[in-house]
Amino acid sequence: MIDLNSLLQKYPWEDRWKNLATPLDSLWEFDLPVTREEMWPHLIDTSSLNKRVGMPRYDYQERNGKLMGKTKQVGFRLEWEEVPWEWEYLKEIGNARIYSKGFGYYVRSRIILETLGESRCKVYLYFGWIPRNFFMRKLLQYAMPKLEISFRKALNDIAEEIKHKKPKATPIAGKEFSFVPEAQWIHPEKLDKETQNLINKGVSKEAVTAVFQWIKTASDNELDRIRIKEVSRRLNLDPDETLFLFLHGCRLGIFTLSWDIVCPHCRGVRTSLTKLSDIPEKDECEVCEIDFDTTGVNSIEVTFHLHQSIRIIEKQFYCAAEPATKNHILLTKTIPAKKSYSASLLVGSGVFRLRKKGEKKYRLVDIKPSYNQTDILWLPETREEEIKVSPKPNLVFENESDDDVTIILEERNEDQTSLRPSEIFDYQEFRDLFSEEAIATNLQLDIGLKTILFTDIVGSTKFYESEGDHGAFLQVREHFIKTNQIIQNFRGVVVKTIGDAVMASFSTPLHALKAAKEMQEWFHPENKHTPVRIRISIHTGNCLAVNLNSNIDYFGNTVNYTAKLQSVTNSGEISFSETIFRDRDIREYLRAGSIKLHKVAFPLPWADRTDFVYVWKV
Repeated sequence: MIDLNSLLQKYPWEDRWKNLATPLDSLWEFDLPVTREEMWPHLIDTSSLNKRVGMPRYDYQERNGKLMGKTKQVGFRLEWEEVPWEWEYLKEIGNARIYSKGFGYYVRSRIILETLGESRCKVYLYFGWIPRNFFMRKLLQYAMPKLEISFRKALNDIAEEIKHKKPKATPIAGKEFSFVPEAQWIHPEKLDKETQNLINKGVSKEAVTAVFQWIKTASDNELDRIRIKEVSRRLNLDPDETLFLFLHGCRLGIFTLSWDIVCPHCRGVRTSLTKLSDIPEKDECEVCEIDFDTTGVNSIEVTFHLHQSIRIIEKQFYCAAEPATKNHILLTKTIPAKKSYSASLLVGSGVFRLRKKGEKKYRLVDIKPSYNQTDILWLPETREEEIKVSPKPNLVFENESDDDVTIILEERNEDQTSLRPSEIFDYQEFRDLFSEEAIATNLQLDIGLKTILFTDIVGSTKFYESEGDHGAFLQVREHFIKTNQIIQNFRGVVVKTIGDAVMASFSTPLHALKAAKEMQEWFHPENKHTPVRIRISIHTGNCLAVNLNSNIDYFGNTVNYTAKLQSVTNSGEISFSETIFRDRDIREYLRAGSIKLHKVAFPLPWADRTDFVYVWKV
């Protein structure tokens, strides 16, 4: 049970604000028939919550790492600096604003959750104002009770929607258009005009209809950064077909594509570029107080936007909405200088990162029920780089410095809804439609694990002599067409051709091996339609994407290793590395097909060692 006195004791007013005016404090209680786990996602989405309550839209700009907001409410112009949000997973959310214009000099708010048995929770909502003058105090005294009624209705509506599994918000009566601007359509008819063109390209009519219907009804916020995986999940569409639709839509002038550089800490977009070649080596996030390399696996996200010739999109803000936009962060708390902080975290099993704002280094926190330790002690003398504790641990932090310190606990796993360059580079439609896209010549993008496949025509010199230049050219061309077709059928992409050889990339080893099998079956001696015979090698490992001859090429030891594997591979054979052989899906596939392999030595003179690889005679 929380009352206003106990809350003010825990969060006392600073003298600098009390010296300006007597605080005006309000604390409201809401008993809700849902759990706090169910309520939490709706509370951290403060933008949607404020929208429900009927707040006006806010305009935000980032200046020197600070978020500056402005709006107009009941005829008054409000301008403020947003104080960084604080929150603790399932327990509290807090923020504040320092006003240069408005009802007060300062306002702070806090949402606190308590559990009430197995199926209910209590939400406390606190507002504390430092009014600007006597008139504004009276205005706030009149407005706050009305705001409580709006919040009560909004929270009760959310609880009802949770119980009945209705995700859509119900607008507040009389305020349906107070916060939703009119869509600024320029040429909406272009969507209908290009529908058949997309169908002719191979997109299903159902997918085109679903996407265009969503666009016609979506808000500016939803269309500001269109994320393929989110759209496909929302509309229950195949992600590959959705990406196919948007890529072709770009060429038809419906969408544009952007390369968004993402901060590795807050995951906010720092720079959005229209050309891949414009990506710099480094970027910075003034909010998180760090600079970072842009070449990491998860530093860039590919997003789409509705072309401005169809509709002008203006991102709408109802709140800074930091907790919802950073829901990978479970705790962020600013600790005053020379103070300590402790909290009982409601965090379950997983691996997390514990860091200080402005620092790149972090400690790993591994949480498992099998661990006996219950406390995360982050004291000046603590030296452990990895902390192993049981679920719902106690966190103790001591700030011995002379400055405030913000500590952050965040999930280590990366954003699974982002479309990364490594994924779109492995999509043949992208390479075909965006052939002009190239990485800057001085940049090497880490694209993580790739399965690389090389094919090569066996005995090409003799083949050219027997077929003649003209006949050989026709056969080699047919060979390239067929290999390209099979590679695409197994969701691979042709990275480049080198003479008579093909270099391809796949997202999984199994797709690569199945494609290799089908290629060898086609170029088998029993197939009288082609005299071409090939050998194939496969390996998987980390790769870099680089610029070679103005194209997106892959580079590194994995590529080199795969190419060298050709030396132990003969006509009609597929050779692959130990890494491929150890893949679980590969083992199951080999076992299910009773496939027999030969294990052969593979000397690596450049590494002064000999590996063993596996050869399959198809």
